Amino acid sequence: MMRRLMTVAINAELDVVASRQRARQIAAMCGFGAQDQVKISTAVSELARNVFEYAGVGRVEFAVAETAAPQSLVIRVEDEGPGIDNLDVVLAGGYRSTTGMGLGILGARRLMEECDITTVKGGGTTVLLKKALPADAPLITAAAIGTFGARLAALPANVMLSEVQQQNRELVDALAALQERQEESLALTLTLERANERMAELNARLDEKALRLEGADRRKDEFLAILSHELRGPLSATGMAAQLLGVPPVTPARAGHLGQIITRQVGHMTRLVEDLLDVSRVSRGLVVLDKIPVDLCSIVRDAIEQVEPLVRSRRHALAVSLPSVPCWMPGDSTRLVQVVANLVGNAARYTPEGGHIAVRLVAEEACMTLTVEDDGIGLGEELLPYLFDLYVQAERSSSRENGGLGLGLALVKSLVEAHGGEVSAASGGAGLGSIFTVRLRR
Repeated sequence: MMRRLMTVAINAELDVVASRQRARQIAAMCGFGAQDQVKISTAVSELARNVFEYAGVGRVEFAVAETAAPQSLVIRVEDEGPGIDNLDVVLAGGYRSTTGMGLGILGARRLMEECDITTVKGGGTTVLLKKALPADAPLITAAAIGTFGARLAALPANVMLSEVQQQNRELVDALAALQERQEESLALTLTLERANERMAELNARLDEKALRLEGADRRKDEFLAILSHELRGPLSATGMAAQLLGVPPVTPARAGHLGQIITRQVGHMTRLVEDLLDVSRVSRGLVVLDKIPVDLCSIVRDAIEQVEPLVRSRRHALAVSLPSVPCWMPGDSTRLVQVVANLVGNAARYTPEGGHIAVRLVAEEACMTLTVEDDGIGLGEELLPYLFDLYVQAERSSSRENGGLGLGLALVKSLVEAHGGEVSAASGGAGLGSIFTVRLRR
């Protein structure tokens, strides 16, 4: 059922403007928001202008469909002009005249929910527009329609000026909305830029980690090769000695000699296994430090006593500088001796025979600093960032004369950090020696 609201006759240019104003007023009374009011009034204005330009006269009828919700605003724009040739082409957007014919119809279709067009050549055109009222709009009853006439006040005398002013207001509102959208777009752009920067940083970190993983994988392969080499030697010697014990005659002297070989090789394999177990326990946090007050000077002396045979065998000059008074700190004496012995032992192994090693302990108020310096083969700059990682022994020397699994420095780092300290290394380069520094809090 249709309830008529108003009809606007189109006979002159001002009637086009009047139809636009009436469309806006009726849309407002039907409960449409400002944005929909602009859409409805613009659609009506475009079609009314087509009526005036191509038919000369016509009318715009406003009505409400349905007596119960949901209701719709229905607008009928009709004329008795020549009709529209090739309507399908016009609606497909494929026709343009010098006067712009077709733009009004296409615009109205985009602005309204429904747009039905009927045209007869020589018999005029009817355009039916329809748009559902907002869900929260009041029901438009017969009584409400009776008040529309009073509410639809007479148009101002200068309707053109009034419409221009209204359109200016709408333009200002549209510009404000565009400005707000532009600011939102700018904020979104900045957010995306920051996200891109974070993504670039993340990608860089991932690339760095990938390189580190590749290096760790390569060092692991080298470690397995070293481990097989280190075990093959003592296993071969032990197996050969065991076979010779089964070949008569086995004299006491011969048995003693072969027994010493077996003992020595088993001791070597035991040390390799102990190194592996130590690193495994420390890396998994399974080592519990037995911290008691210890004298770091005594720790250094005990460590040097352990590695002194290696130092003598390689004819190194070892200089030790210790404070004249005890240097007390809380620590695990066994593990601290292991730290110092590993550093001095490394210096002895990676310094050519007849080299120089200096061990210095400096006590300060808050911490103690131990340095182990040598004039050995030194460290390449590319090795320093990974020196305390597992399995880097093979990278320090291409030969196997120094032995070891490359676990010592990783163990040193873990034990020092477990004591709340830090360890670092420096070198002038290949052939320029190295210096290792351990700092422990008192």
